[in-house]
Amino acid sequence: MANRRPIKRLTEGKNKAKVLTPAELKKLLHALALTRNPKRNRLIVWLLFGAGLRITEVACIRIQDVLWPSGNLVTDVRIPAKYCKGNKAGHVFFYARQLQQALEAYLTVRIQKKLRTTNSPEYRGLDPFSPLILSENRQGYSLKLKKRRDKHGEIREYWAADTLQELVTNWGKKFGITGFSSHSGRRTLATRLSRKGVSEEMLQTLLRHEDPDTIYDYVDLDTKFVRDVLERMYKQSNE
Repeated sequence: MANRRPIKRLTEGKNKAKVLTPAELKKLLHALALTRNPKRNRLIVWLLFGAGLRITEVACIRIQDVLWPSGNLVTDVRIPAKYCKGNKAGHVFFYARQLQQALEAYLTVRIQKKLRTTNSPEYRGLDPFSPLILSENRQGYSLKLKKRRDKHGEIREYWAADTLQELVTNWGKKFGITGFSSHSGRRTLATRLSRKGVSEEMLQTLLRHEDPDTIYDYVDLDTKFVRDVLERMYKQSNE
């Protein structure tokens, strides 16, 4: 008899970033329209929620990663290993229409305001080595080297975009979305795809997890769906 993977518990978890409802995501995007840099901030949200990027990857991704020299958008984006957790390269997919629209809108702003532009017609005249997301001083967001102990007890070094992380986390506080953080994007994406029937293997690929069991920490159990199914099932058995 073939071995089966053990069943893991799907739990909310006290320290997990909030999975946003469609209404909460709409509220966030509406509120960002009133911020100082609305098109940039909207793009940040869609990089998190539409492509499942980590916040440090958002800080690190470059113009050359999202545009071809011709100026066309790259939809199958390769994230270099130096940007990624665990120092392992991966792919993300810029297929979401809202993400593509947000990217086009922000690129237009950068071109109009000449934010890190060149004299070359390639990459729409933008510096291909410049960060996609620029801070208010027209520079990329800084990274800080940190250390953590992995599950094997070994010390690992990693880079963290603390300033950008704080900016995004403060949006939740400012706009009244309790439990919101930059990681809400990846958890919301995973949960919604899971509820649409996407397999665990596909979710592992999309989120670039080395451990297949990690996905259980990302997907929130749809308790309402379970409750409705059980109620219908036992209602029919009693009739």
